[in-house]
Amino acid sequence: MNHFWQQLKKPFFVLAPMADVTDIVFRNFVLRYSRPDVLYTEFVACKMLLAPKNRKLLMRYLQYSPSERPIVAQLFGSEPDDFFACARLLREWGFDGMDINMGCPNRRVERRGAGAHLMRDPQRAQAIIQAAKEGLGDLPLAVKTRLGYHVIETESWIGAVLAAKPDVLVVHGRTRQEMSEVPAHWDEIAVAATMAHDVGVLCVGNGDVDSREQGEEYAQRFGVDGIMIGRGVFGNPWVFATQAERSESEKLLALARFITQFTGFWQTAKREGLLKKHFNAYIEDSPGSKTLRMELMTTASAAAALETLARYFHQHGWIFPEIFYERIMSA
Repeated sequence: MNHFWQQLKKPFFVLAPMADVTDIVFRNFVLRYSRPDVLYTEFVACKMLLAPKNRKLLMRYLQYSPSERPIVAQLFGSEPDDFFACARLLREWGFDGMDINMGCPNRRVERRGAGAHLMRDPQRAQAIIQAAKEGLGDLPLAVKTRLGYHVIETESWIGAVLAAKPDVLVVHGRTRQEMSEVPAHWDEIAVAATMAHDVGVLCVGNGDVDSREQGEEYAQRFGVDGIMIGRGVFGNPWVFATQAERSESEKLLALARFITQFTGFWQTAKREGLLKKHFNAYIEDSPGSKTLRMELMTTASAAAALETLARYFHQHGWIFPEIFYERIMSA
């Protein structure tokens, strides 16, 4: 079966799915500055997506724009029948592919028998993959997972996933136990890539990559077809382009744009609180920026954050675009 992943020039680059981060606003924000070859939605629970009363809310998280193609929806769950039904829905909604999360270490996700918990139940994981493939028809299926649960189990766990024949294997180079607290094991990702290629499956490596140049080097050194970047995009929406030094004012203007786009879409105080996880990433570690960091982290609204940035720009003699003042005034 020929699918879009096979048509990408190697090494291709993918924006990682991140909960409470990679919504339609963040993805389109990144696209203003650099372009990954593939975009992912935030993950959504299969079980909830199949409940009519939840669907309207969850569709907000699965919303995408034509400019984002190819766009892949990531789902999590523990029941093969749910994945079959959700795969059929994703086809109806025009997604270019689907990804099954088999690596999330969140305890609430694991208590549902999903995410990283599936590494402890290879037979169920295989049944889920097979059901999703059947529901997707001619759309490609990716599986994003880790190297093992408590310890590295590349041969056994990755082998079990590949036996179910997904189209793409995405490997986060750590175990569930390691979370993100140790360097990614790229030597093990290389083993997984060889195993995948032996059965005709594409392999994407994920972990500790924070530039296009580094990703291209890792792809060549470790034999993966593509590179997925997650945390490396924080404070650096230029990460998928050839790197150049960005000035402090460029970074802060990007932050102001993101705040504006984010609040224009969500317009809810609950979601607005997620903005603060982005603030630190855009503020340089210079003595003059410490006050800015403290002021931004104590702001109570997006409008207040923009006002703080406007004052900082004025103090440095930089131009703060009128469009951001308009957002302050309309809040």
